[in-house]
Amino acid sequence: MLNPNSQNNVLKDDFNWEIPFETVPLPSKGVVYDPNTSLFNKDSIRIKAMTAREEDILTSQALLKEGTVIENLIRSCVTDQSFDVNDLISGDRNALLVSIRITGYGSDYKMQHNCANCGHKNEVIAQLSELSIKRLKENPVENGKNLFKFVLPVTKKTVEYKFMTGHDEKELEFTNKRKESLGIQKDGAITSFLENSIVSIDGITDQLKIKHFINNMPALDSRKLRLHIKENEPGIDMNWEYTCKNCKSDNTLNLPVTSEFFWPTT
Repeated sequence: MLNPNSQNNVLKDDFNWEIPFETVPLPSKGVVYDPNTSLFNKDSIRIKAMTAREEDILTSQALLKEGTVIENLIRSCVTDQSFDVNDLISGDRNALLVSIRITGYGSDYKMQHNCANCGHKNEVIAQLSELSIKRLKENPVENGKNLFKFVLPVTKKTVEYKFMTGHDEKELEFTNKRKESLGIQKDGAITSFLENSIVSIDGITDQLKIKHFINNMPALDSRKLRLHIKENEPGIDMNWEYTCKNCKSDNTLNLPVTSEFFWPTT
């Protein structure tokens, strides 16, 4: 078996071709990461283009069963192997996924969408390369911490919240699967999101107390906090605008990251 360096030499010397690389801007600019890691203050990450090897990852039944396809795909494509890809917040990870997908299958993302005005089914071709980056606007409570503050408008409580990472999403998925196996009904989407985002309320960090407060939080406090987190979370703006071919109305489509995202039909 050839070592990596020999493989590169074969590609270059025998086939006159090299795997392309590109630099992906990090929406968070790295300010939310531990100063003891290579992610701290890192404003971009270098990736290599998708190859047949990454297609093997996408179709691996073992990885699909484990639910680790995405993290293995990212790990296979980033050139810096010194950090845990699950340390990345969701927005940074999505930025990498969009770029990795473009390197593999191009910018065209085809889907169908019903017009909000007339219901006509449109064939939409979004351009992933044209999606805008949502840069981090808010400053964390401390540089190098994934922690931000927001004062609730009704109760005037000071909430400290975080943006979810790969570790958080895996923990949430594990919890939901465990509840499902035990026949326990899953929490509502709104309270579940708040529970996984809020770190403290007026300095109180006890998760049971925070959960009790969330369940009794005034609706306006809940809505304003969720909107604030959504508006300030760095990442990729996955909204695509198009004009209905039937009634000429303008539509906004939130691009779904489904199986078609990595396995286009054409």
